[in-house]
Amino acid sequence: MNEIEVFSMIDDSIFSKLQHQTLRLINILKSQNKKMEYEKNEIKSLISDIAHQLKTPLTNMKIYSEFLQDENLLEEDRIEFNKVIMLSLDKLCFLVESMIKMSRLESSIINLHKRPSEINESILSAITQLYKKAQLKNIKIEFSPKENIKLNYDEKWTTEAIFNIIENAIKYSHKDSTIFINVEKYEIFTRIDIKDEGIGISEEEIPKIFRRFYRGSNVLNEEGIGIGLYLSREIVTKQGGYIKVKSYKNGSIFSIFLPN
Repeated sequence: MNEIEVFSMIDDSIFSKLQHQTLRLINILKSQNKKMEYEKNEIKSLISDIAHQLKTPLTNMKIYSEFLQDENLLEEDRIEFNKVIMLSLDKLCFLVESMIKMSRLESSIINLHKRPSEINESILSAITQLYKKAQLKNIKIEFSPKENIKLNYDEKWTTEAIFNIIENAIKYSHKDSTIFINVEKYEIFTRIDIKDEGIGISEEEIPKIFRRFYRGSNVLNEEGIGIGLYLSREIVTKQGGYIKVKSYKNGSIFSIFLPN
């Protein structure tokens, strides 16, 4: 597999031609080996991440189930332990469901079905699903659609991408704050801005936040597993769009760009 020139490349002999083809083959094989090694490492990383994410809820369920076997357990403790088991079960279900979506998107099992639809409808659908969550923190969501904008996109999956970003904004925003959602149509793309008044993201962490299972150093105490933003980027990218992020001390702006 060494790229050594034995015969002069200037000569138009059968040996130099054979050498040229052999070197080309070596480069192809090296490239394939590199790709296989990368994919192998990706699979190892994914298995490691999944195992890490599953460990906590499964351990909690096992420990508290054993506690419940104690016949002398107080009723109030029994209720509390049942709550812990239910929360762990909810987290486990959410994790498995998220990973199924993630794996389907990555392996292209899910085909995005694009059709002309109003983007405002998808945004309103995402807001409606998150209204109660925002209300619990007394967070206002301000959305003022300027006009009816029709785009050729997958309504269901794009709503999921918008939902994930708004949910993150609610999760990491302060109580009694406001989330602003704005839509602008340009010549090639339509831009959806989701601006919060939250804790912000450090500049060095912005390139990392869309990685699978990544969680910022300042949000480790918050609930979550780090799949939402990863899914959002995959959904938008597969439709020919992209996401940009700006962050300040008093909040962040996530901008989704979808092709017109």
